[in-house]
Amino acid sequence: MIVRSWNLRPRPGRYDDSIGLITEGVKLADRHGAREIRLTQAATAGPNTGVLVLTCEFDNLTAYGTYLDDTLGDPEAQSYSHRIREAEAPFTYESTAVLIEIDLERPEGKQGRGRVLDVRLGRTRPGRWDDTLAFARESFDLCDTHGAVGCRLFELNHAGPQAGLLCAVMEYNSITEFGQAGDGWMADDAARRLTDTMRIDSPFEPVSSGLFTEVAVL
Repeated sequence: MIVRSWNLRPRPGRYDDSIGLITEGVKLADRHGAREIRLTQAATAGPNTGVLVLTCEFDNLTAYGTYLDDTLGDPEAQSYSHRIREAEAPFTYESTAVLIEIDLERPEGKQGRGRVLDVRLGRTRPGRWDDTLAFARESFDLCDTHGAVGCRLFELNHAGPQAGLLCAVMEYNSITEFGQAGDGWMADDAARRLTDTMRIDSPFEPVSSGLFTEVAVL
């Protein structure tokens, strides 16, 4: 699975205008074959709080390439691309990236999507790739136990200085369920051991984390 992401920060007083312009982009992306188009907002993410993140999915790189070729040949899509970069745009176009899903071979993992996303970025330490994937598998299994759905791991590509980072996404149906999962994690012996491993001998270096909530687009 391939995911394209865009990070967009609304200018002061221009939030509704931002949603309106993003909605135009959603319709264009859908027209050219993008799937699972979603808009989320960083609710708690340090300096990234308030950023809107637009994502869409493709089955593979060929499908993603076809999407890009189609948009490059569409005058309306090209005009939109210029509009979102203009000084009077209602948001700042901060960054974009391609995320490639890593198959952790977890057929038992809970499928689905939630309205709340717990997103964590980290960089694998040299020689610890297999250990990192094992850590992710165990973590996702525990997250499933405590109410998460659709746990997935991605590697960032075409992401500037963030290229190579791993992005773990755990989804929940509500912030209450996210909180219940956190309480359950702290009371779970296996989960606490994983937390200790991350603090003492982590196979990866944590980079950032954030809680995102889904934003409706019409």
